[in-house]
Amino acid sequence: MSYENEKAKIIFWATQLYKRGLVFGKSGNISLKVEKEKILITAHDAYLGLLEKEDILLLDINGKIIEGEKSPTSEKEMHLKIHQEFSEKKVIIHAHPPHTVYFFHFFKGLEPISFEERFYLGGVVAIPQYTPTVTELDPVIKALENSDIVVLKNHGVVAIGEDFKSAFSLIELLETQARLNLLTYSIVPKVESSKEEISKRYKLFSQEHMACLVDLINGDEMVQSLGKRFNLTTVIGIKETDRKVTYCFHYEQGRITKFSKDEGDAEFLISAKTDVWKKVFNREIDPFVASTQGKIKIRGDFNRLSQWFPVFERTFKLWAKVPVE
Repeated sequence: MSYENEKAKIIFWATQLYKRGLVFGKSGNISLKVEKEKILITAHDAYLGLLEKEDILLLDINGKIIEGEKSPTSEKEMHLKIHQEFSEKKVIIHAHPPHTVYFFHFFKGLEPISFEERFYLGGVVAIPQYTPTVTELDPVIKALENSDIVVLKNHGVVAIGEDFKSAFSLIELLETQARLNLLTYSIVPKVESSKEEISKRYKLFSQEHMACLVDLINGDEMVQSLGKRFNLTTVIGIKETDRKVTYCFHYEQGRITKFSKDEGDAEFLISAKTDVWKKVFNREIDPFVASTQGKIKIRGDFNRLSQWFPVFERTFKLWAKVPVE
């Protein structure tokens, strides 16, 4: 049999899912891309807690069995589609963490509280599911474009990653936060917040858009207070990598005093593709989560930048008031 080491990794992480109570019985499935056109995937009705190498099949990227005597998981089509759409992600884990499933049955979304949640999960929401296996794949793909973990309502979660540890840790963190939220809301009822509807949209980084951003930041008492408290005095550049355009904000104790387009002015440079910036302003993706998942790149002294976290957290909330076309 081929890919012995890779199969051993799948068995190890399947066992961890079982030990942490993230899968039960014959639930859950795993796949691992081993070559550009080949994946290893767990079999139908495989017991992840007692997985054996015979429970892992080798398929080509179109789903044809290359090696193995059993049938692939019933979620094979979902795994294939995700591997085809996200070629840089080698690992897919579909688990059924119970607290996560029950939390999202009763509540629409999980708002981050701890810094770990804020940076790695963001505001997680669930997408509807109407069948025992995932048959509507487009909503899953769209959700994974914004986050490496997605909740399937009344079903489970799907996490993707460049390795097992990154995908597993997202499931583990979400399950912990869902459990804590269920405990909290059993004492203090959760009040669902309504999403503010905004009619006007701006052309991304247009003169009107930039002027509105500056006015919002300079006119916000909280930003100004935090900017003085944490001495936000620097130059932060925002770069559209595909258009190779940079916009620099010159800060003096939280107040924007100047605007330029010279990348050389920036002490810190925050880079992303245009479509990622659009999703940030349209509240489709959390900028902190995007940075941990590599969709947004940061150049500069991260430790110093993190000292200004309260200012940027408030700033990103203000950005949501100026959606883009």
